[in-house]
Amino acid sequence: MKYLLPHRFKKIGFVIIPMGLSLWLAMQLDYINRLLVNIFGQLDTNYVWSTYHIVNIIAAILGFFSFLAGLYFVSFSREKEEDEMIQKIRLDSFQFAALLQIILMITGFVFMMIAGDPGQNGMLIFFIALIFLFWLSFIGRFNYILHVKYK
Repeated sequence: MKYLLPHRFKKIGFVIIPMGLSLWLAMQLDYINRLLVNIFGQLDTNYVWSTYHIVNIIAAILGFFSFLAGLYFVSFSREKEEDEMIQKIRLDSFQFAALLQIILMITGFVFMMIAGDPGQNGMLIFFIALIFLFWLSFIGRFNYILHVKYK
């Protein structure tokens, strides 16, 4: 493929992925807010857009998009020796990830029909999880077949 990134982006992606995920999870689990309160003390909560809220929003945005960028770097970077076999494995892995995503989406919607409306936040988490699972299943299958099965 002519649209792949150089191989060094794969190493950068493997560094960015855990950093972004840990930052996003720290914000979701309210660790960042607790850390700010321990360092600077409690702020006046009468303001909707206090400094702590802004820091939480920035941490969420940086964590989420750096994790997503790391996934894309790992997914779209060349191998050291890019040949037809690697391109076929890459295509097969994309097809597998797409099929898995469709199966999980249908299963999730059937579960929501049975269990009830998950609300706006539940749907947001569901779609974010679908995006992450697509890329994680692609990366996992591609690297498994390339480095474990054929080595």
